Parts: sequence; C-alpha cells; structure tokens
Amino acid sequence: MNLTNVKNITILSFLIVTGMVALLSCVSFTSALAGQGYDQFALGNEAYAEGKYDEALSYYKGVLKQEGYSAALLYNMANAYYQKKDVGQAILHYERALYLDPGNTDIQANLGLARRNSGLVSGPTPDWQRFFDLLNLNRWAILASGAFGVFSLLYLLRGIRPGILKRAFFKALTVVCLLCFMAGGTGAAMHYKNINRGVVIKDNAHLLVSPFDSASSSASIKDGKIVRIAKTYRGYLLVEGVNGKSGWIERSAVEPVVPFGERS
Repeated sequence: MNLTNVKNITILSFLIVTGMVALLSCVSFTSALAGQGYDQFALGNEAYAEGKYDEALSYYKGVLKQEGYSAALLYNMANAYYQKKDVGQAILHYERALYLDPGNTDIQANLGLARRNSGLVSGPTPDWQRFFDLLNLNRWAILASGAFGVFSLLYLLRGIRPGILKRAFFKALTVVCLLCFMAGGTGAAMHYKNINRGVVIKDNAHLLVSPFDSASSSASIKDGKIVRIAKTYRGYLLVEGVNGKSGWIERSAVEPVVPFGERS
C-alpha cells in the first residue's frame, strides 16, 4: 500500500468519524429539546391542577414555541383559558384542537360546554355533517387522492394483464374506490370552504363600515363568535358572521382557526 492510499484512507476515516459525531450530537440535541418540551408540558399540567392557570399557560406556550401545534397541547391551553373566563381564547384553542383531531369527543364536549355557558349555542349539527367532521382537510384530501391512485392502478393492471383480477372483484374494488374518492373530495371541499374561519377574541368588538379608524360602527360581536375572514386590508379584516352580517374589524380582535402559517 503506497503513501497516497494511506493518506486517502486516513482522510476518509476522519470524515466518517466526524460525520458520526455530528449526527450523534444532532440526535442528542433533538432529544434534549423534546425532553425539555415534555417537561414543560408536565409542569403546565401540574400548574393547571393547582389552579395556577397563568403559569400553566406560560408552560404550554413554551411547548408550543418549541414543538409546534398538537391537539393535546391546544386542548389543555383551551381548558386553562376557559378557567380564566377568557371565552374567546378558550373557543379559539378548542377549535384549533378539533381541527387537528376532529373525532375527539373530549374536545367536542368541552367546546360545546364553553359555547353553551357563554350564550353562543348554535343549532344542532346535521348527521351528514358530523360524518364529514370525522377527518380534517388534509386527511380527506389524502383519502381522495389515495382512492384515485388505487382506481388508476386497477385500470392500469387490467390493461396490462386483463385476467389478473376476477371481474366481480374488480367491480367491487372499483365501487369502493369511487365511493372513497367521492367522500374524500366532498369532505376536503367542505373543510376548504371553512378554512378561513376565525374566532373573535375581543369582547364586544366593533364591526365598522369601512377599514379606517374614523369609520362608524354598524354592530358589535361577542368574543367567541365564529366569523369568516373574507379580506385583509392594513390593520383590519373584512369578516362575515353566521347571520350574514359583514363588516370590518380590527385584526387584533380576530384569530384564524387555522393559523396562516399552518395552512397547506
């Protein structure tokens, strides 16, 4: 073995060892962050159990900053806000938690309780709508695209090898794929229509006739109300309530259920 080969092997070995050390360091750092987030979550739960809701929220916000959104975290934050009588923030975080985990009965129950106790009761949800509330926008879209992919694969296989699937089995799979595609497409469309929903977080926020400080007020909205965000202009949002009444409202008075940075 000549000196050049020895030199190359030495350099290669050094690079491999350096890469492994860097990888282990990254893993350790990520694990430390995850552990720190878990510790803050646990401390938040302890503070909540002791009735220290502001302290609990401080811990929860730390977890949110480190690890991002999760249904469990948003649910606990909503409970803390509700105990603080902050109706707008409570309903906002229940709605966000329900968006991530639509079928969670605990979130649904607490959201319903918060609405009833705040005088924000809406009409009963139709059974067909409850079905489409089982999944969120992304999951319905995945179902639709997956069904379409399987449907396309079936026809491709049939074209390549006509006898690969029995006729009855092929028809059954085709029907299932079409039903899943229709359900997924309908669910995705319904949720996409509601993606611009927002929650009023400021009590008795004024609806203005135009997006200017000097504009006159046409009505006021109670905190916790659901509105549809139609347009943004400077520091104002054009919103529409469930009763169809629309107007401009200060941007700080409304928070979108799906944060702008989380939409896909």
